[in-house]
Amino acid sequence: MNHTLALIEILLDKTASDAERDDAAIDLGYISEDEDVEAALLTVANDEKTDEMIRASCGESLAQIWIAHNQVSREKLALLTGVALLEAISMIKSENME
Repeated sequence: MNHTLALIEILLDKTASDAERDDAAIDLGYISEDEDVEAALLTVANDEKTDEMIRASCGESLAQIWIAHNQVSREKLALLTGVALLEAISMIKSENME
């Protein structure tokens, strides 16, 4: 199985441990060439039933992907809520991006 798909599967698996899901979210932040990665991160970032630690990691990973492309997706950023939004904005600001 493709490594990226395996990470996405873990992230989306609500029966996986919080630690496994959080690690998957963090690892996905280093994969910037796959639209499925952003979609999965956005889905989990906005799932209010998901632990805040995981949601925060999703927001941070999304920002990391956008920073790697040197382009913040304002449309996707606007979809984020709560701690995921705060983490994404914090990371973007730390890179001095608008």
